[in-house]
This record gives sequence, structure tokens and C-alpha cells, in this order.
Amino acid sequence: MQFKQLSRIILLLTITLFTFSENVEAKAIKMAISSAPSNLSPFYATDANSQNINRLVHLTLTDFSKDMSFVCRFCESFEERMDGKKHIISFKLKQDVKFWDGETVSAKDVYNSWKYFTDKEFIKSKFGFGLSRIKNVKVINNFHVELIYDEYNPDNLSDLALLKIVKIKKDKIVPNISFKDITGAGPYKIKSESELEVVLTPVVKGKLDLVFKVVKDETTLALKLINKEIDLSLASISPRKLFWLKENVKGIDFHNVEGTNLIYMGVNHKNEFLKDLNIRKAISLLIPREQIIKYKLKGTASPASSFFSEAFTAMYIENGFDKYNPKESEKLFKESGFTKSEDGIWQRSGKKLSLTFRVSNNKNTIETVETIKDFLKKGGVDVTVSVQEWGTFYRNLKQGNFDLIIGQWVGFTGPAILRFVFHSESVPPNGANRGNFINKEFDQLIDKATIEQDEKKRNNYYKQALEISNREYSYINLWHPNIIWIGRSCIKNIDVQPNGSFLPLLKMVNDCE
Repeated sequence: MQFKQLSRIILLLTITLFTFSENVEAKAIKMAISSAPSNLSPFYATDANSQNINRLVHLTLTDFSKDMSFVCRFCESFEERMDGKKHIISFKLKQDVKFWDGETVSAKDVYNSWKYFTDKEFIKSKFGFGLSRIKNVKVINNFHVELIYDEYNPDNLSDLALLKIVKIKKDKIVPNISFKDITGAGPYKIKSESELEVVLTPVVKGKLDLVFKVVKDETTLALKLINKEIDLSLASISPRKLFWLKENVKGIDFHNVEGTNLIYMGVNHKNEFLKDLNIRKAISLLIPREQIIKYKLKGTASPASSFFSEAFTAMYIENGFDKYNPKESEKLFKESGFTKSEDGIWQRSGKKLSLTFRVSNNKNTIETVETIKDFLKKGGVDVTVSVQEWGTFYRNLKQGNFDLIIGQWVGFTGPAILRFVFHSESVPPNGANRGNFINKEFDQLIDKATIEQDEKKRNNYYKQALEISNREYSYINLWHPNIIWIGRSCIKNIDVQPNGSFLPLLKMVNDCE
């Protein structure tokens, strides 16, 4: 009899434990990402997934809000001032923040973190260059710290999103330091990581485990969403597959916002034809952006009025993109001395307008370029599409070895990027002015903006420079892709940010059974 009672108790405990483990598993949110993080150490996390996971694991002084303005994370408030040429950012810190080991985070830890990130002998962080503009960190008291720069730079504040507040034991300060040897103060810790999965566990009990699963194939991703193996997808997905999911799958929601990234057509301003402003504009007028977005991209992007999407309120140019207008394009070609050859291609002085369009071997990008090619040919421009594996494509892009090229800018946080991309001093290898856009008026405005401390005046200089960039067709702007997350309807409180940050994951709720 006692044996039977003991057996019942063991069985009951087993069922209870099994049920409990199922409930724990059910409350973890399983999310898809397109690629594995390259490095989870905050010192070397350069790709988007690595940086975004680090946002959840580590605290920074500041980060970006949904409108791409600066917000405090570890700070209560901050102020900027000038002392002669020195730029000083003063931070009042939150006083109730703890490291994972229970020790209070203080101003001294900001100083130590800066020393770690700028250490050139052992740690050699990928972000040392930007953060080395900080010439000193002055601890005023436990919760008041000042960052001192030799001179003002618009990137001084934005680069602080890279400065993670961490602790490292002295005997662990080595080259290629692992995330396992770092103590953070963020809301999550890394519980486990493998080639195909990263699991974060909350510091505060009662919060959800976050499981990031690498799903590279979008058909597999769709099946995992249908089978409820994935609760929320943060992975990239083609417009075609997205449209199919919307039409055929119930119980999932689509969360999207116009992103900050820019898809553009790079043009080589040294090319004998493309150095003519009329030709650059004429080509832009032959691209039916709105039709491509509607039918090819299934509404998953917005036409680019300039380098900056609507998320950048101060820089946004409304209705600045070219609408499809082959008649106006034809007029511009004729003004530049072109006539049509027998096969319908524009020519000047007996030489046809033939251009090479380089593209990486990404299927969706190739399809987009082929569509653009067809419209350009219809408008009298002969285009040869050169498909290249990524390494070759990127090498040609960086060297400016192209007539036309399709590219994407990601991860930029404000107008300071304009110097790196378009200033005449940024021609490779000194920067990313790969199309050799040279304009003295543009340079002068960027130079003024770079040293201007008044935000309103600085943004005005940048806006004027941006208008020159548009007018001169430094690039042919195409569109801003939406940031799209796809989740089961029972996942609540999803608020996607234009820069694709994972910070909104901190507020989501799992109501799935």
C-alpha cells in the first residue's frame, strides 16, 4: 500500500514538474534572426544582430528614441558645454543601477569602461577609434561624470551608444576578450550561445527568456511561423514571401515602420556621360520608384526624398523624389546633345550611352536591378548588369570601380554621415565618396556644420548641404525599406523602431498559451 502511495506521489511530482517546465518554455519568446551574431563581446560586436543583442545585455549612457533623438539609459540627464575648444558632456547618472553581481554602477565604472574600450595594448576594441576622441573622463562624484573632448564633433554624443558600461577582472583583460569574462549591468544576461541560437535570460525574475534562432531560409521561416515554432520574426524576408504570409496565414500580425536605411543607385561622377548633371537627372526620371515599390516590393518601402527618411525629422525633405517622367528625361538628353540611334539608344558624337550596372549576387537585388535596367533601356539607356559575388562587388564598390551600382546605407544615426559619404576629402581611401562627387559649396556647408555647436544652426547647414546633394544627384536616391517584424497575434506591445533596434523587445508581452 505504501509503495502504491509513493508511486502516485512520484507520478504526481513528475507530471507537475513536466507541466511547470512546459509553462516555462511556453513563456520564453522565440525569435528568428537572419544571421548569427558575429561576436557577442561588446568590444567587437560590429554587425547589426550582435550590436542589437548587446543593447539588451549592456547599458549605455544614451541611445536613440523612435524619432532618432538621444535618450538617457544609464543617465538621468545630460548637458553639453564648451570650455574654449573643449567639448564637455556632463552626465547625471541613475543611482539605483546594479551590475549583475549586485554592485552599484557608479561614475568610476564609466571611467573604467572608457579605458577598456580605448585600450590599444590588450583589448583592442573595434570602437576604440571613435571613443578615443574622448580625451578624459572626469569623475565629479559617484553619480556625476564628465566626458571631455579636445574639440566639438556632432558624432561625440551619438558614438556613446557604443560605450557599454562593463566590469572586467584584471586577470581577464586579454586580446579578443570573451563576453563570458565581462560583467554587465543590462536587463539580460547571455544564458547560452551556439552557431544557430542565442538565449538571453532576464536579470529580474518574472521577465521572459529571449531566444534568438538563426533562420536563413525564408521558406523555413514561413513554416516555423505557421507551426508556431517562432513567436516573432526579426529576420529579413522578401516582399513576395511577406505578401504570401499576409494572404494565407491567420493568427500573425505585421509590425512595420519606415526604416532609416537607404537604398540608392551610386553613380560615377567621373564617367564621361554621368558627369553631366542633365544625364544623372534624366536617368533618375526613368526609374518608376512608386510602381516598383507597389508591385515589386509589395509596399514594403517608401520613396527616398533624400538620404534621410521621415524618421529624421530635422533632415526630412518632403516629396523630394523624382516621379517617373520619360518625356522630361527625353528633353534633358536632347538638351545635352544626344540623339537616338537606330536601335533606340541615346548617342552623342557617335558614341552610345552604355553603362555597366554592378550588383551583388543577392536574388532580390538582382531582380530589382533587372527591372530598373528594363525601364532605362526603354528610355534609351543601354545597361549591362554585372552580377558579382559579394567580396568582388564590395571591393569594386569601395574602389569606385563602377558606372552604376546599387547599394545600401545602414546604421547611421544622423547627418554627420554626409561628410563621410559626399565630402571631397572623403574620396577613397579616405572615406566613402565612391562616386567622386565634388562640390565646393557642399564641402563648405559640411565644414561649418561639423564645428557648429548650436543644434538649430548645425541642422540648417546640413539641410542646405543635403539639398545640394539632391539637386546635383550625388546619388540617385531610390527608397527606404520598412523595418518589418512578423509575430504571432498573442505577442503584444510590439513597437518597432526605424533603426531596427531590439530595445522594444524589453516591453513586449507574451499572451500565448
